Amino acid sequence: METMKRRTYASYVTTGALGLALIGLAACSSGDDTGTLTPDGSAGLSGPIAFVNNTGDRSLTSVALRGDSNSAVLNTIPNTTFGNLALGDMQFTSGEWVFVNISGINDGQNNSQNVGTKVAALDPINSATPIHRTNLPTGVRPVHIYRDPTNGEVIWSMNDTITINTTTPGDDTINCNNPNRVGGPVEGGSVTIIHNSHQGPGAHDPEIEATVCLLADGHKVTAFSQPTATDATIPRRAFVSSEIAGEVAVIDNEPNSSTKYQMIRRIDMCNPQKETCNPENPTGTTAFTPNDSAPHGIRWSKLTGKVYSIQEGYGEIAEIDPKTFDITNRIDLTSTPYTSFGISPDGRFLLLRGDTTPPTGTKLGVIDLGTANNPRTDFTIPELAGTSPGTFKFSPDGKRFYILAGNAATATKKDRLFAFDASTLVPAAPAAQPALTLLAEIQLLQTGGHGMDVLAQGASGAGEAKYIVVSNTGTPGSVTIINATDNSIKQHVGVGSAPNGVLVYYPGAAAAGNQATN
Repeated sequence: METMKRRTYASYVTTGALGLALIGLAACSSGDDTGTLTPDGSAGLSGPIAFVNNTGDRSLTSVALRGDSNSAVLNTIPNTTFGNLALGDMQFTSGEWVFVNISGINDGQNNSQNVGTKVAALDPINSATPIHRTNLPTGVRPVHIYRDPTNGEVIWSMNDTITINTTTPGDDTINCNNPNRVGGPVEGGSVTIIHNSHQGPGAHDPEIEATVCLLADGHKVTAFSQPTATDATIPRRAFVSSEIAGEVAVIDNEPNSSTKYQMIRRIDMCNPQKETCNPENPTGTTAFTPNDSAPHGIRWSKLTGKVYSIQEGYGEIAEIDPKTFDITNRIDLTSTPYTSFGISPDGRFLLLRGDTTPPTGTKLGVIDLGTANNPRTDFTIPELAGTSPGTFKFSPDGKRFYILAGNAATATKKDRLFAFDASTLVPAAPAAQPALTLLAEIQLLQTGGHGMDVLAQGASGAGEAKYIVVSNTGTPGSVTIINATDNSIKQHVGVGSAPNGVLVYYPGAAAAGNQATN
């Protein structure tokens, strides 16, 4: 491990519902005690846990996080629990449940027997080890999963479907393109919405609230709008992009709305400056003509109240007004190395990530949404030379930014975690520029592939980074525990085969809003 002196880098460059939504709406009452869950008699868990997706054997390992030493495996849930299918995203809720998408693979061969259609629900607190409670039937190939920021007991799971070796590419054949569907079959993937009650007396297994058919094919990601401190009129809505179709679906998420969990609008992301666009009916009930925009990444800013979608096909970021559905700005990235983005916890900075052509190293930059004309700052960070872009996370307080070196074949520098002081993004003086301050370049185990998450604790919504948990692929694999105060490796813990995704959970984290984000 190499710990470096602080270095600051900043080189500059100046309607009605569509009627396609509800499938299997479940009544939900916090007073319902049907199917009460009871502890197994063992002492319940209370401390932080890292859940690790072992992609090699398709199992899930939980690791108790106990500071600088004594972290240890609690248990491993075997692949048979998940139908021996590949696992996708993981997320936890304020009801103290952990959800895991059972994704399978994007291939319909052998009657789609390797394609997942369920979401696993785990109880992490009522026993000495996490308990698998149920697999909820959702849609075809759930991949990404989100906790609803407007209701921490609600989970949204994206059903990407399959596109290879199938006669119905891009279609959720369970909920949408199904002749038994009420209203008839429709095209495209879907979103499944799950509600869970709090663990403890009167609790019951999570339930499916709704599945929304989107009339659109392709990989799906979501952002949620809601009222802000400066604008109480912003509606609660979910914005779901579909990469192949080139559109964004808008789902009503207002608690008392008559169209709650229904698709109320579709936004065509086609840019007439990039290609010929077809006129589309934003409240129509048939699929749009696909375009080449390829939206793949969407964020909401608590500062501006706007939604930001990156169109990888165009090399641009589009700003969407959640009130009017209008595209109010397009930020051109075609002359830059950036291909993906995230957002700082305060909603001010769009964090840009990419690589040069030909690849020579990860490039980072920011767009300042809090300054007129949204100026872009490109950072020059010599230590990133030779790396390929990897996973990144902000701590909830916005003071730390972590990025892994990727595992691309072109990379000459791998097995690194870079820790930055992100508080310097906010200029100290009005005339100053945003900056990222490198705190450490951490040498990881030389396994090539890594995933990570951050244990953040502290004031509600402003938790500071305490530890970083990094997975190290291999057989057997391991996770590395890194102290975020001195950026030093404290422990390696063996897990399953080829670990990748990591989710750090502890009771109260969701309610406090203390989860690392990108």
